[in-house]
Amino acid sequence: MKSRFLNGWKWWRRHNIRDQIFMSMLFLTILAIGVLGTVSYHMEKTTIEENYRQSYETMLKNSSKILDLKLKPIIDKGRSILTNSQLCEVLENGSKDGEHEFSLEDQKVLERILTSITLQEEAVSSVAVMDFYGHHFFLSNINKGGLSFYNYYKEHCFQDESWYHKTIENAGKEVFWGEGVLGGEEDTEKVFCFTKILNNPSTGLPMGCMVLNLSRRMLGESIVEGDEEYHTSAYMIMDEDHDMTVYINSENADTEQLVQDFLKNSDKKYVFSVAKNETTGWSFVNAIAKNELSITSRYVRNVVFSLGGIIVILSFFLARKISKSITKPLKQLEKVIYDVGEGERNISEEFDDSEVGMIGRKFKEMVNTNLELSERLMAVRLNEREAELLLLQAQINPHFLYNTLDSIYCVAIIHGDDQIAEMILALSNNFKLSLNNGEKYISVADSIRRIEEYMKLQNMRYQDRFELHIEVQPEIMVNKIISFILQPFVENAMYHGLKPKLGKGSIWVTGKRAGKNLVFEIRDDGVGIQDLSKLETGYGIRNVKERIQLNYGPEYGVTFESEPGKGTTVRITIPEKVKGMEKHVSISGD
Repeated sequence: MKSRFLNGWKWWRRHNIRDQIFMSMLFLTILAIGVLGTVSYHMEKTTIEENYRQSYETMLKNSSKILDLKLKPIIDKGRSILTNSQLCEVLENGSKDGEHEFSLEDQKVLERILTSITLQEEAVSSVAVMDFYGHHFFLSNINKGGLSFYNYYKEHCFQDESWYHKTIENAGKEVFWGEGVLGGEEDTEKVFCFTKILNNPSTGLPMGCMVLNLSRRMLGESIVEGDEEYHTSAYMIMDEDHDMTVYINSENADTEQLVQDFLKNSDKKYVFSVAKNETTGWSFVNAIAKNELSITSRYVRNVVFSLGGIIVILSFFLARKISKSITKPLKQLEKVIYDVGEGERNISEEFDDSEVGMIGRKFKEMVNTNLELSERLMAVRLNEREAELLLLQAQINPHFLYNTLDSIYCVAIIHGDDQIAEMILALSNNFKLSLNNGEKYISVADSIRRIEEYMKLQNMRYQDRFELHIEVQPEIMVNKIISFILQPFVENAMYHGLKPKLGKGSIWVTGKRAGKNLVFEIRDDGVGIQDLSKLETGYGIRNVKERIQLNYGPEYGVTFESEPGKGTTVRITIPEKVKGMEKHVSISGD
């Protein structure tokens, strides 16, 4: 994949800028038309599907209301029979006598009561009533099915059937079923029914159970169909609680696939519009194949791509013309640059007001000022050379100084003046350590030696008033630190801490490893400092702090502690290892 990309990039780079502009414009035009066509197709498709869904949801809600209107009088009559005292007497006053049918007298009472439902409501095909003593009664509006019903319930108890358990859970509320539930019924798929526990209105206790079968024709008559003539549309009534189809009206659709997609909530092939019926709990569903709805959106897509093809052809010629107009001033600028490269300094070419023309005019200004810039560059180089010579001279002068001191030391030894010789030797060593061969970093050992030579000179000057105590871990003596960060605090301790003090004073210089850091302390028993902020104003101390942070980072630096009359402690924290430096180095000689 990577090699293909590299090969494509090399192929692209081999073309001149005019061809690159031309191909870029053509490619972007094709890309824009492709994206526009695809987006338009999907937007149109989504809009059509959503409009279809919303339109049919309204129709399905109307269908649901029609079914409610048809069911309401039937349900009301089924509830009204509970107010009949004779029904309550028949259902409650029975006994387990081993018979499966009510007595002839009770049958006449039930027939008279239930006829108000079967005869007055055309959609009612049959009704069955059972008590809890094993008696059954069946009344059909079409005068068939009774014999098989009675024969079935001679051997079966309705209380063992699944529909009864669901009915008893609803405590008197009607439970609707997408097919007949009574045993022994013929053509159960031609009817749908509702079951209901008959509760005594006075006591609220169950007396028996009623099953009312309704003609499935009622469902078809409730469906409000649209005017559109789609070949693969279907109307369904689904009982989702029992995963079954109550009603379906489809001639061309794959009904099995349709039902499976709806139950799985899959919308890959069909667009479903759904309305819930509150009375039955069933879903009124309309489905249509997506490929049939997308005919209009495909037409829009084809129109867009057809127009896009025409635009691409026009863009081909337009892109060539535009690329040529853009690259013309670039060619002009290329010629000018070539002439300048050949030594031409007098540019007579005139540029237009385009961006490339502005670059050309700037290029002319650049060429005209080139000589002046060259002269200035030469002057800067001369100044740099002079600065290098001054730096070399600054390095030579200290060498001359401590070499001269060495000569004076030899003369003092010859004349037997040991004190002067010792002072000159200490001063010479101090200068050598200060020079440090021009290096930025110095070993801890050399830094300590510099402090010792410095204090030797000060004790000669002040008649041994000061004592120096060195307590540095031997293993860190070879570590390198930036030069001149310990001595300034020793000088500060002597001049501001010990010198104002009466009598002798001491300075302790300690150093140790603390984790990955080195910690140095310079402590004195001098007069101390009341206001530590004054230490920040000194140039030497401020210089040391700045150098530590510049070299090691802002997390490292110097802290102060002081108590008037008891002394001052300076704590310096730096990293043990310096990036780019070797940890172990040789200690300089004398």
